[in-house]
Amino acid sequence: MSSSRRLRQKNHGVGLPHDLIVDIFGKLPVKSLVRFKYLSKQWFRMFTSPRFIDLHLSNQRKKFPRFVTASDTFRENMLNSCDGILCIHGPDDITVLNPATKEYRRARWCHGQERLAIGRDSVTKRYKIVRVFNPDVGKTGQVGHHDFCEVYILDPCCHCCWKTIGEVPYRIGVLSRSVHVDGAIYWFTDEIYHLNKTELIIMFDLHIEQFQAIPHPSSCSNKERRTMQLGTLRESLCLAQQVPYSHLNVWIMEKQQKQKITWEKLYCIQLPRNDLHVGLGFTFAEHKDGTLLVCTMDDVFLYKRNKGIGRVSHGYGRRHVPLPTAFTGSIVPLYGFTLRQFSDLRITFTEIPIFSVKP
Repeated sequence: MSSSRRLRQKNHGVGLPHDLIVDIFGKLPVKSLVRFKYLSKQWFRMFTSPRFIDLHLSNQRKKFPRFVTASDTFRENMLNSCDGILCIHGPDDITVLNPATKEYRRARWCHGQERLAIGRDSVTKRYKIVRVFNPDVGKTGQVGHHDFCEVYILDPCCHCCWKTIGEVPYRIGVLSRSVHVDGAIYWFTDEIYHLNKTELIIMFDLHIEQFQAIPHPSSCSNKERRTMQLGTLRESLCLAQQVPYSHLNVWIMEKQQKQKITWEKLYCIQLPRNDLHVGLGFTFAEHKDGTLLVCTMDDVFLYKRNKGIGRVSHGYGRRHVPLPTAFTGSIVPLYGFTLRQFSDLRITFTEIPIFSVKP
């Protein structure tokens, strides 16, 4: 064998199976993939494929949970996050931002009294912004009898527009924070304007683009919405109910055959008095070892079974920023514009510090 041939074999090595290459890259941190993405067309196609994105997100979710906040300079209003994408409601538009890649898209024409959310269609794998609004508010200043829904699809075409879905058969709470789970968006109903008081949780299927009410834990019936939060744990919908100055109960939704829905109590946490305040709002996430983290406007709490709950970081005066959201970094492409700095978009992005302190 010639020396030049041996050198080529030494430099290039033996070709690895494609599936093994995908598995190796899928375990790398987001920052590394952002740098590698533009080194070749083949890697760019691989990193932006739905299969690779799903694999990488699955690996990212196994890491320690993160909480972040983001706000627009003129109107501080961060909505939910989905697969590393943040949805931020400005005064006259919606900004969709991937903090890891610094890509963003904007959807124009916002309206007062809106309920907004972002999620992923589990069939087409497309990301969609859902907008529920009351058209009478802008005309008369009064809340009308019916809400309407529109959808904006984030695909490679940057000239997309809002697609009209039609009238919404439910009244969604104006302050209800949306949650995306497995191809659907979930909200609480409005305590005042929604007439059927037995309906608490509303689901919007992102593929068939239809609304429906789903069952909820029986112990949550007739409870104030401000004592409850929707979230996601173990890739399932969860409902956290705070019993004032007593307990935090976390329920997880389970789907059985024929789409029958049941709820199981996942956590029942004894709260330290005067630490978690009713009405201020909170969000939560879970580590793979079973540690539950609860993030309020002021503090982060850590709970371990049989060890109780303890404060693991302080608020540092965060009351002026939106309620944090659980966040998983990703390389999901937005097919939009790229920022050099967040300040160029008039957005403040902050990660909440969490220290590894045992309760």
